[in-house]
Amino acid sequence: MKTNKNLAIILFALLLSVASFAQKNQKRANMNVVNPKFDATKNIIDNLTASQNYSSLAKVFKAAEFEQMLREEGPYTILAPSNDVISRSSENLEFMTDPKNIHRTKDIAAYYMIPGKWYASDFGKLIRMSKGRGEIKTADGDILVLTLENSIIYLTDAKGNKAKLVFTDAIQSNGIIHGIDKTFSPN
Repeated sequence: MKTNKNLAIILFALLLSVASFAQKNQKRANMNVVNPKFDATKNIIDNLTASQNYSSLAKVFKAAEFEQMLREEGPYTILAPSNDVISRSSENLEFMTDPKNIHRTKDIAAYYMIPGKWYASDFGKLIRMSKGRGEIKTADGDILVLTLENSIIYLTDAKGNKAKLVFTDAIQSNGIIHGIDKTFSPN
């Protein structure tokens, strides 16, 4: 009887460790699904343009007339939704690259830019210093709220659109890129 109990305890512990291992690997897999292989010696716009998963954001920046700025020294921090995420947005690539929508496109593109170089650890420090709810200004002065949930950093815009970081700290010659899983909608 005692042997059966011990065996049950061992099996239960084994199941917990396997489940924990699978959960950690799933988190890692989710983080790397759209993680591009950027060249740290190239600038933001060149890396986004060459990326299989993030070239739509480069087109948005070009349509907003930010291309030259994102080739310059910086530093800039970019929050990058993937091509797939942008294609599912109500303000999709076709809308944002239409010249008649340039003012709206500039507002949207500026929302994905944060002046300076912000690593994920900097976001974490800001969240901790602000007791769980940090704020950061985008290039156009709007505020994104930073929170930490289950060891994942989330950013929320003024309209309540909430995006999680899906990869972090992709170093560029003139800044850094973090991948996000949703789009934002500035006012």
